[in-house]
Amino acid sequence: MKMILLLLTLLVSGHTWASQPGEFSSAEEELKAYFFAAARSNDVVLLKEFIEAGFPVDVVNNKGYTALMVATYHGHAEAFDYLVSQKANTCAADTRGNTALMAAIFRGEFSLAKKLMSSECNPDHENNAGINAAGFAKMFGRENILNYLK
Repeated sequence: MKMILLLLTLLVSGHTWASQPGEFSSAEEELKAYFFAAARSNDVVLLKEFIEAGFPVDVVNNKGYTALMVATYHGHAEAFDYLVSQKANTCAADTRGNTALMAAIFRGEFSLAKKLMSSECNPDHENNAGINAAGFAKMFGRENILNYLK
């Protein structure tokens, strides 16, 4: 943990972060991996360390996922709430056009889906296959979420 914080401190002081996958140095990629691991494991303390050190909340991995998408997919409400409080983009789409709302529906995370529905995102957004959030709900047998989508 101390090594992560040292690397983070060294990198963020006056650092301009790349915005696209593939534009990061190996040290930045390693930090991104820890950041995403924190979202995946609901480690809000580590997420907070990253954000307070200036790490970009909406950094993406090679699939276009954000930490918010990862936290949503894994059903981590605490990490989700913290990232939203730090102005994470609730409408971001990954490289396939899927959003955090679609991840919440796919995984049956209805409380997170409800929170995402209250954001300003367009529930009719279609992924690259032409499927929107309601289509995800139908496809994965999540009809109970359809009421929120209508």
